[in-house]
Amino acid sequence: MKVAITTFGCKLNQYETQIMVEQMKQKNIEIADISEDADFFIINSCAVTSKASKEARMLAKKLSKFGTIIYTGCDSYLEENLRGNVILVGNSYKNNIVKVLEEKFDDYSEETKYYPLTSAIHDFSGKSRAFVKIQEGCNNHCTYCIIPFLRGKERDKPKGLVIEEIKQLVNRGFKEIVLTGTNIGSYANFKELLKKISKIGDDFRIRISSIEPMYVDYELIDIVADLNFAKHLHIPLQSGSDEILKRMGRDYRKKDFKRVVDYCHKKGIFVGTDVIVGFFGEDEAVFKETVEFLKNLPVSFGHVFSYSKRPFTPASRIKDKLPRGPVVRERNKILRNLFDKKRKESIKSLVGKKLELIVETTKVKTEFGKFFRALSSEYVKVLVEDFKEGIVKCKLKDFDGTYGYCEWPK
Repeated sequence: MKVAITTFGCKLNQYETQIMVEQMKQKNIEIADISEDADFFIINSCAVTSKASKEARMLAKKLSKFGTIIYTGCDSYLEENLRGNVILVGNSYKNNIVKVLEEKFDDYSEETKYYPLTSAIHDFSGKSRAFVKIQEGCNNHCTYCIIPFLRGKERDKPKGLVIEEIKQLVNRGFKEIVLTGTNIGSYANFKELLKKISKIGDDFRIRISSIEPMYVDYELIDIVADLNFAKHLHIPLQSGSDEILKRMGRDYRKKDFKRVVDYCHKKGIFVGTDVIVGFFGEDEAVFKETVEFLKNLPVSFGHVFSYSKRPFTPASRIKDKLPRGPVVRERNKILRNLFDKKRKESIKSLVGKKLELIVETTKVKTEFGKFFRALSSEYVKVLVEDFKEGIVKCKLKDFDGTYGYCEWPK
């Protein structure tokens, strides 16, 4: 049996793909690239936007001519119209993918959203960093977000299992562990978990993936600043207007977000964020309010998303008119340009300083030659001339607008 697999979307999906890969390897199933011939094609789909759903479905239709499609991931709960040789299975079957391959059954029922978290990985194929899933589900129900409907209610992986999983990955040589989940800040006694993970050893670093503002307080920021954590947090803002935040169902306001980001900046932690443009009620004045708020905020980078209406969400039932497409695209562009400027300013502020890097085996060619790509604690992409293992210190000597260039100590 030969199986090809591809992943759309978030770090959570990437982690769950690794679970499937390990299960298939245990059964000596040959794993192929998605561009190769195979008996089965596993598509681990995403549904956070209509574009993500469309891309996964188009690939499924294309590949169904060449083999059986196993369509899993979040979009499996929404897509009931894929024709041909397609098997729809919910997220829980990522933990038992061999059973699906052998028995060829559909199941994207409610039960597949609420499965307990008992699986762990032992490797992270082809990666220099390993992701560890610590929780799943979300109880927040932001009005625009479909994820609670697709991932179910919040549930945590047992602390003991999280610790053992990280220990195994560190013993295999991974020097950065990225904690991921649907809503990781909701993990019970999250800060205590972080302290326990930090005690595993001091020869690796921990990175916290996207975490909502209401879970970030001064104590958590101090933990990240003072222990062996990457000096970087990704904290979604979504809008710089209290009016829009309220319509989105976000449980914080601008002043709360600013207080958190200002303290991160004081403690030397770089902050990335997310912003949605084109939501209901966003007129020109409201958009300008977001722009002005971000201009004066010490964030180092950001992602901009155009609002995508998703089924089953409260926002999908709002009858108000949305901002028109050309207007949304222009606002998207304005914010992307602002974030690009902030990114460059943040990296320039590091020139002349020593950074802690993890060097990847990937090589990048620039006008100055070929370099190894590396990632700094602050989530800055830099290039180095020679490969070195582990967490290494290197001085940032230059920045060309895309990459920073680091120089090894003489």
